Amino acid sequence: MQNDKKSSEWLSVVELVTGDAILYDLLKYCPLAILRRWQLQQVRPGTLICQQHEICHEFHLIAQGNVDVFIHADDGRKYLQARYHAGDMLGELEIFEQRPYICSVEATSEVTLLTLSRSDFCHWLTVDNYFNQKIIQSFSSQYYQLSKKAGEDSLYSLHQRVCHALWQSYQHQGAKNEGEITINKQQLSEQFAVAPRSINRILFELREQQIITVNGERIAVIHPVRLHQQAGF
Repeated sequence: MQNDKKSSEWLSVVELVTGDAILYDLLKYCPLAILRRWQLQQVRPGTLICQQHEICHEFHLIAQGNVDVFIHADDGRKYLQARYHAGDMLGELEIFEQRPYICSVEATSEVTLLTLSRSDFCHWLTVDNYFNQKIIQSFSSQYYQLSKKAGEDSLYSLHQRVCHALWQSYQHQGAKNEGEITINKQQLSEQFAVAPRSINRILFELREQQIITVNGERIAVIHPVRLHQQAGF
């Protein structure tokens, strides 16, 4: 019975990997012995996958779904670091020396994970040069994005960063929707590590300048040129 369960899970892993171009590209040279060691995990929205300060014992690969990566400040605020999707890795920074997680990771949708123990992960790296290259690329990308974000946080005021976030949303949503965009104010406060009232104050200022109108979570950009100018990026 146990062998049937393992065989079924193994077939599910193979179907998942071969059916997704991103996963297949990461795992196409993974040795069969390691491939058989992957475990499937189903995670519900709102579940913590990694807990900040807890020791990392496993490596995760997101097969399906979305997660938020954030730091918990001592005062209880959440500081959003990134949003990860299918093909992204979790735990690759901490697992080598079993360090505590730098951030917490929370599922924001139904998530399917491929999970590997530390010993299997380390063995994989010793026999798969292609995946070694992928890990290096991942480290490089993360360092670049964090450096870029740190630079923006130090060079630009909160007002400018909020304007820039609104401008980006306008480009993706509003230009096709008569200027109307949907903004989650709580997510903005987590992204910039500020209280929601700070976000509301900036939105109020922009509304008073007749750059936007605000109706709950829905914002209409009525003067996109001035919004872009205030972002200053």
